[in-house]
Amino acid sequence: MRVIDKKGKLFGKLNIIDLLAILLIVAVLALIGYKLTSNSGGLAGAGQKVVYTVEVKNVDAAVYESLQKEALPSQLTAANEMLDAYVTDIQGTPADPNAYHMQWDGSSGDLTLSQAQDGAYNVVFTIEGTVKDNLTSVLGTQEIRVGKTHIVKTTTFELEGGCITSCERLADEGAEG
Repeated sequence: MRVIDKKGKLFGKLNIIDLLAILLIVAVLALIGYKLTSNSGGLAGAGQKVVYTVEVKNVDAAVYESLQKEALPSQLTAANEMLDAYVTDIQGTPADPNAYHMQWDGSSGDLTLSQAQDGAYNVVFTIEGTVKDNLTSVLGTQEIRVGKTHIVKTTTFELEGGCITSCERLADEGAEG
C-alpha cells in the first residue's frame, strides 16, 4: 500500500488538502487553548506589586477612632472575594472645619461640595497589593491610578469617596535591571 495513491489521497482515504486544513484547525485551537490557560498577559505582563495611598476626607471622629483599633494588615475585599491586597497603615489628621472639598458620588453620578464636620478627620490609607494585569492596573473591581476615586473596603470597614493620591510599582524580586 502506498502512502499517497494516484488520486492524491493519503492512505487511500484522506486528501492532502483536507489533512492540511485539519492540521491548521488543530494548531489554531492549541494556540487559543494556550492563551486562555496561560498566566502571561502578553505585552501587559503578569501581575505586579503596587503600594498606593488613598485619602478619604471628612471621616467622622467615631469612625476614625474605630479605624485606629483595626488590626493591620487588613485584607481588602471586592465583589464577595478576598483580594491580594492589604491595608498596611492608617493615618489621620484633623480636618479643617473651614475647608470645603468636592466628592464624587459614583452611585448617583453627582459631584457635591461639602464642608468638613467638626471633629472630622482626613484619613490616609496605605495599601499594598498585586495587580494581575499591568496594563489595566485593576485590583478587584477598581483601577489603581493616581487621581481615581477609590472605595477602601475590608471585612470590617468600608469607606467611600477616597482618592488615590500616590501609586508606586515595585520591582519584582527576581527581576534584573
